[in-house]
Amino acid sequence: MNIAKNAFSTLVYAAAVAIIGTFPAMAASSAMRPATKAEIVKHLGPHAAGTLKPNGFTYKAGSSKGYKVTDGQICIRSPEGTTRCASIVTNGTTFQMVAADGARSNF
Repeated sequence: MNIAKNAFSTLVYAAAVAIIGTFPAMAASSAMRPATKAEIVKHLGPHAAGTLKPNGFTYKAGSSKGYKVTDGQICIRSPEGTTRCASIVTNGTTFQMVAADGARSNF
């Protein structure tokens, strides 16, 4: 029984090492932290300029979708009034958007 346990432990360890070696970005993502509002706004740049409405969302000229940035997240408000938010994380250089289901994408 101990032989089987040791073999299984060795296999799991080898698989973990192989995954980290194959996907170094996964290991680096552990250094990610919630981005501050200032970092997110700076990352968005001039493309994010718009008019702040009383509902707290900013709207670009001619757009019926608004957005709101807070520490660690961005929310988008649809023309119908529904709001969806995603977390924004960074390591100071790279920014990622984390959806409600945990899926990550570059931001």
